[in-house]
Amino acid sequence: MTQSNFYREIGLGRLLMAGLPGTEIDEGTLGLIRDFGVSKFIMFSRNAREGACRFRKLCRSIKQACIEAHLRPLLAIDQEGGPVRRLTPPEFMDMPSQDQVRKDSDPRIEMTKLAEATTRILKGCSIDMNLAPVLDLCLNASKNVLRHRCFGEDPETVSVLGSIYIKHLLRHRIMTCAKHFPGIGRVERDPHRHLPVVTADRAKVAVEMSPFICAIRSGTTCIMTSHVIFSALDPENPATFSSCIANSLLREKLGFKGVLLTDDLEMKGAVKKMGTEQAALSALMAGHDLLLVCSSQELVRRCLFYLAEALEKGVLPLERVKEAQKRLSLIEKGPGP
Repeated sequence: MTQSNFYREIGLGRLLMAGLPGTEIDEGTLGLIRDFGVSKFIMFSRNAREGACRFRKLCRSIKQACIEAHLRPLLAIDQEGGPVRRLTPPEFMDMPSQDQVRKDSDPRIEMTKLAEATTRILKGCSIDMNLAPVLDLCLNASKNVLRHRCFGEDPETVSVLGSIYIKHLLRHRIMTCAKHFPGIGRVERDPHRHLPVVTADRAKVAVEMSPFICAIRSGTTCIMTSHVIFSALDPENPATFSSCIANSLLREKLGFKGVLLTDDLEMKGAVKKMGTEQAALSALMAGHDLLLVCSSQELVRRCLFYLAEALEKGVLPLERVKEAQKRLSLIEKGPGP
């Protein structure tokens, strides 16, 4: 079996979501599709810098390349509103931040408007999944990494607004991803640059986790963890690499049956003690189904080489790969009728 056939046969490429560099489909992206079976891509502002028409054409080109390679394409994006949105005016309609929504005189109506605007933008660009909503509470992190990105500090309010958002997007066939489980509202250091530690006790973590329980009940397609250590849950491993959080808590206790994905595995919080390749394996072994590598396509390839070697040596059980693929089939076929 050739190397290319191996990745296609085993389907390891299904476990990676990759970024791409520019405004046109390039040879590196085509290689990931044809040779490695990668068909899930995350879009960024860099892909839309030449305008809406070029961006829509790029999205169609990626999907066509995947279809020609007999793969099911999936395009995702971070379009939260406010400071974190990849598609911005004047080419795309303006969108309030989650912080603005919660401060409105009637946040439920404003939440519906945000969801409607999000749906129109993403459907117009053939985007399948929005990596939103942010369900972290507006605590310490709202001063830095979560600035203007939170619905509030009251768990019930965040739960209600998040549920409105999730149900609206799903109703219009846009998949959702609640983040960042189990809740990073207390972090004071940015996981993009550091490995933060949350020292809150289990009772506080449980309260701050409640919006995610509501999101599960509302049918969120995916949940994203973060590169943060929650010492009350797992004193050694960040959520990205914690089976206690991914399996014992999220799967077994809370009953989440959807797709669990990592935050970007190139972030400093993920690679503080290991390379991205080992981080990909550790996250998969901990119970994640989809591994996010946002910038370097070379790292995507290296992760796939590393996973293949781990599989061949028996370090990575084939059953774990098949379990992840079974869940991924839920999003590969789309958000439902």
